[in-house]
Amino acid sequence: MSTTVKLRNVRMIYPHLGVPDKYGKYSVGVMVKKGSQAHQQLMQGLREEWAQGADKCGRSVFESNPTDARIIRASYLKVGGEVDAKGKPLPAWMDDYVTFGCQNANPPCVVDGNLEPINACDAERIYSGADCHVSLDLSAFFNAESRNSGISRYLRSVVVLGGGEKIITQPGGFTDAVEEWS
Repeated sequence: MSTTVKLRNVRMIYPHLGVPDKYGKYSVGVMVKKGSQAHQQLMQGLREEWAQGADKCGRSVFESNPTDARIIRASYLKVGGEVDAKGKPLPAWMDDYVTFGCQNANPPCVVDGNLEPINACDAERIYSGADCHVSLDLSAFFNAESRNSGISRYLRSVVVLGGGEKIITQPGGFTDAVEEWS
């Protein structure tokens, strides 16, 4: 069982919606403004999936009453203004955002603001920084062999709203990290 979350008014980064990424998945990075309604919905969805994970995998893996920081760490989210897993500061353009990648083996539904299908390869409409709505499934997991647990994110659909300032980064920077999450 999974928890579906619909995040409104977020920004996409490094979209691979029409052509799979280097891992063969359709993926997109999502930037959620800290303190926004989308941020609250994301955290609520993560808490709900955490509770389902406790029921599915046990309280020894998904403890009762985790802090937001614990849930964020288990969900592999990046919080602007903090450091990455290797202790390096995240880029300044991320300061006001929580970011994460989501992916799927199947192509997501990609539509415009009128819910009309659009070409998922249209670089004029689909680019890093574009405003959008994103629907995703959250799924708690536990691998007994590796003792690894957390919450995965699976891309369902993207509504491209248009607008949003393009985000350009240097090769080997955050782009690689987003693709790594996918």
